Amino acid sequence: MLTDVQDPAGLYAVLGLTPGASATAIKRAFRARAKAVHPDRHPGQAASGEFQRLVTAYKVLRDAVARTEYDTTGHVAIGEIDDEPPSAAFACSVCGVVTAQPRYVVLHEVRSYVLWARTVPVEGIFCRDCADHAGVRAAAASWVEGWWSPPGLLVTPVVLLHNLLGGTQPREANARVSIRQAQAFLARGDKGLASAAAAQAERFARTRAQTKAIAQIQTAAGAHVRLRDRWGFRLSRAFLTQLAPLLALPLTAFVLLMGLTKTWDPPPSTKRAGITVAQPSAGDIRFVAVDGLKIRQDPGDSAPVITLLDRFTALTVLAPAGDGSWVQVKTPSGITGFVPALTLYGGSGELLRRTWCEEHRGGTPAAGEVLLRHADGDHRLLIHNGERMDAVVKLKTAQGTTIVSVFVPATYHLSLAGLPEGSYGIEFATGTHYSRGCAGFVEPLKTARLPYTVTFHHVPAALMASMAGAIPEVALDDDAKPAVAIPADVFAADD
Repeated sequence: MLTDVQDPAGLYAVLGLTPGASATAIKRAFRARAKAVHPDRHPGQAASGEFQRLVTAYKVLRDAVARTEYDTTGHVAIGEIDDEPPSAAFACSVCGVVTAQPRYVVLHEVRSYVLWARTVPVEGIFCRDCADHAGVRAAAASWVEGWWSPPGLLVTPVVLLHNLLGGTQPREANARVSIRQAQAFLARGDKGLASAAAAQAERFARTRAQTKAIAQIQTAAGAHVRLRDRWGFRLSRAFLTQLAPLLALPLTAFVLLMGLTKTWDPPPSTKRAGITVAQPSAGDIRFVAVDGLKIRQDPGDSAPVITLLDRFTALTVLAPAGDGSWVQVKTPSGITGFVPALTLYGGSGELLRRTWCEEHRGGTPAAGEVLLRHADGDHRLLIHNGERMDAVVKLKTAQGTTIVSVFVPATYHLSLAGLPEGSYGIEFATGTHYSRGCAGFVEPLKTARLPYTVTFHHVPAALMASMAGAIPEVALDDDAKPAVAIPADVFAADD
């Protein structure tokens, strides 16, 4: 889209880019500039101010909604809802037409490279017609470039189906788009369109601030106008064009079946677990309800302890014991022993865990807060979290023992001090709603390990001056050295 304002606040210039740069170019430029001007490397007020301007530019330009508003109006909006009315409405990023029902849509293309494949996002603020055409182009690109590798053969049908169903319309982003569109219409006196755009925002609003802004717009407009939803299903030429590649493959039936029958998303954390407290029976699957449950060799508090179990561990009930107050159980590792019947719950263990973690969240950790420390030293490490989710980063020894665990919010870049000498692997977990009670995220996204280690050596004082600024750095979203997924229990083994 041709912009009305090129770069009035100098956000692209701070990153060394020109307007129209791709999201990948913005990400790479920020990472390179952050390394060059980080205050840990260049102490002083000037470096700190330049780094802050860099962070502000990145926050705006990496956000598709904020970037579109900046490109269109020159306005820098960092918060969720900005009280300052926009000077112009959002236009379609392809045709430039202003509508009352724009959508921020994310589609994908698949590109194969013989033995591996990757998905490339195609995102923007579209009108309905341009979104359909973008879906057709993405389907054509995936059809031409996506099949030519074993992973691509499996991924491409899924991506084609995703695009066929309209791609992804993120709720938070589309609430902001519709609210800003309504504010722009209201500012120019078009109260009917303002009311219609606000009505569109209602289906996406999730926060109290968004709901309040919509109510204010409707009150100021003095009317409640609703337009026919142009984003519903329609049997158009674009839809049939995208459907054709799917119908051409026998594999499509399997992919559609999996897509219709498998629940991909985890249950929302607001759903409460059903808990069964009835006497366990042989063959039941029950879950440990307390921390550090002792499995004993015989029923009774004085019997020898065989092992300890974490909360929410799944156990198989073998048989009641004694007067029924104890039961014989079997652990996932095959250990058998006896536990009190009242220490076991029935129901969904995963829902039980999520409910308990939500209820024991505590306060959100501060940026750089050390959650766990087992050793101290004089070394430092720079950590760059370019992910859109908060992260917990751990440094572990070769034996899997955690030396330190730190909380790194989304898009933060911070310095971790007090590290001892030695070589350490770096593992991290991302997600939302960190729970202090569970030492993890209520809504986990992924757990991974970086494919390298960091080593800290003792440096003689005579060499310290010549090595100023030589601080090791790690990036959780390093494209050159991507992280390797690991099981969640491996990450949390010593929590």
